[in-house]
Amino acid sequence: MVSLITLGDPVTLTGGYLYHRRIAALAPRSGARVAFVSVPAAPFPLPLAAGPLVLRRLTAQRPDVLLLDSIAAGYLAPWLPLRRPRVPVVAILHQPPGGIDSGGVRASAQAALDRWAYRPATLLLAASAALADDLVAGGLPAARLRVVPPGRDIAAAPGPPPGDLRRGRRAALLSVGNWVARKGLLDLLEAVSRLPAAYPTTGRPAAIASPYTVP
Repeated sequence: MVSLITLGDPVTLTGGYLYHRRIAALAPRSGARVAFVSVPAAPFPLPLAAGPLVLRRLTAQRPDVLLLDSIAAGYLAPWLPLRRPRVPVVAILHQPPGGIDSGGVRASAQAALDRWAYRPATLLLAASAALADDLVAGGLPAARLRVVPPGRDIAAAPGPPPGDLRRGRRAALLSVGNWVARKGLLDLLEAVSRLPAAYPTTGRPAAIASPYTVP
């Protein structure tokens, strides 16, 4: 029994959440079961107050392993040494300590909390080799790090040729990502709109499946 601790709604449509849900879907193939426990999403640092409630819910699941999502790690840091079930902790890192969406005092405070949360972890699973290198450079122990890169879904069959994407212009651009503010897609569209007429024009967004999944 694996209890996966994340932040907010586990069915959120971003890469990290999709990655975790694929882990949960495939766990029975390895004789395991994954259950989610969520830290309530709220502005920093309010989720810290939910730590005792989250750990009570964890205890009720009677897990064999705690899998700690990096976006929730810091919020449990003060509570893990005192109240967590006495089972191994594995942290799954999609971002460096302090995250990628904030800066200044908040990022520094969150980085300290994240590192505190990782102290009891038996393993630290990094989503890429580049992230693992950054984590080691930041002081996390290389001996406890393992790289588990995202897989991808393979199309059942090739699609039709895309045709002439340039449509008479000098270049065509493809941007792949979820339609969320921090991906910078609106900035990209604004930049493209300022190019001379001979360069790309903007087209309508296409909805596609995220490649951020586990094979």
